[in-house]
Amino acid sequence: MENFKDWQDSGRCYTRKAFLLMNPTAELLGACDDVMLYDSGHYIQGLFGGSYYFSNTNRSKHIEEVEKNLFLEKVMQNID
Repeated sequence: MENFKDWQDSGRCYTRKAFLLMNPTAELLGACDDVMLYDSGHYIQGLFGGSYYFSNTNRSKHIEEVEKNLFLEKVMQNID
């Protein structure tokens, strides 16, 4: 299993428009401006207000906090 740092380093930032061209069925919030996409296929939304969002229970002004929670909840558990 990958470690957090390797997974975190796999993240690539896309504009909302570019991300939706690659993932047309993705459901993004209206306030989503940018998207960080990781090798696992999971993504974090960057919102207009300066916060980062993965789910209603995983949102923060600090992307690393959202990344850590996402990694532990989804990537390490292999749950989609």
